[in-house]
Amino acid sequence: MMKTKTCLSALVWIISLSYLSAADFWDKKPYTDWKPKECEKLLEKSPWSHPYSITGVNIPGMMNYNIGGATLGRSYGDGDLDTAIGDREVHIYLQIRFLTAKPLKAAIGQKRLLADPKNQNLRNQVEQYINQEEGPEIVVEVTYYSEPAGHPALRQVEGFLRTNTLPALQHKVWLSDSSTDTKVPMLRYQGPREGYNGALLYFPRYDKSGKPHFPGSGGNMLFHMETSFGLVDLVLKQKDMEFNDEFTL
Repeated sequence: MMKTKTCLSALVWIISLSYLSAADFWDKKPYTDWKPKECEKLLEKSPWSHPYSITGVNIPGMMNYNIGGATLGRSYGDGDLDTAIGDREVHIYLQIRFLTAKPLKAAIGQKRLLADPKNQNLRNQVEQYINQEEGPEIVVEVTYYSEPAGHPALRQVEGFLRTNTLPALQHKVWLSDSSTDTKVPMLRYQGPREGYNGALLYFPRYDKSGKPHFPGSGGNMLFHMETSFGLVDLVLKQKDMEFNDEFTL
């Protein structure tokens, strides 16, 4: 019995170790060795890219999930908050990505290189794109999708993102650090356009004195967005947002 328990414990430890190693592959090998699935993982579910479950969208024939009249959100790693009636299950998501973060730039570049591996000019462009100095803005991309794909409820999300403007959103969208009371407002806004379902939100990287709003040594970071279909409060852990031992956003 003792031998069986020991073997089982060893197996659990090996599985856990394998999971941890797989979870931070971006720090284990150069981006030029990343495989397509690894690039997709970075772009879909990582410290810099989060699928956020929307629970306030009016879905025909389905019950909305809220408690006490307040729409529920979630942070990375939380359980799914969507609901189903009978055998029917619909999930509506916002995909929130920090496009200026180096690992996402590397994943985007590597995907292009994998599609055209012999293009040396492209390789040089990708290298320059990834290693360029941080600009004055943090760029957040907000896209949307449903599971199953193409659900009619997406029209409400698209309508909100496409028709809104910076003046309408400026006091409803911000980034903040839990260690300070400062709210970093949005500077620029670009809604979805033909052939692209994403909105781009631009935030200042530095304060008026030239210091970064988010140095990476603070507490949790919050992305806040008030919408017509619910309240989005995405909590991010700054300590997890390191690439090659450097905080990147």
